Amino acid sequence: MPSATPSASGHVQCDSIIMGEAKIRSIPEIAANCPDAQLIHEAAIGNIAGDQLLKLETLGLTEEEAEDRILKGFLA
Repeated sequence: MPSATPSASGHVQCDSIIMGEAKIRSIPEIAANCPDAQLIHEAAIGNIAGDQLLKLETLGLTEEEAEDRILKGFLA
């Protein structure tokens, strides 16, 4: 049975990986026309962690192959 009081919730998640000389700006916009809305925004921006590359390199991947594998996993 629907509630007599409308409610709303929203969640925005922005993830970015910086490579080389790349620059990234994460400018989210989230709005609700409900005074009781629960809105959440999460952002993570960073480089590929050196320990991630090292782990994959110790398993036999080149640095380029390791970066490619990490990026494919990130984008999946």
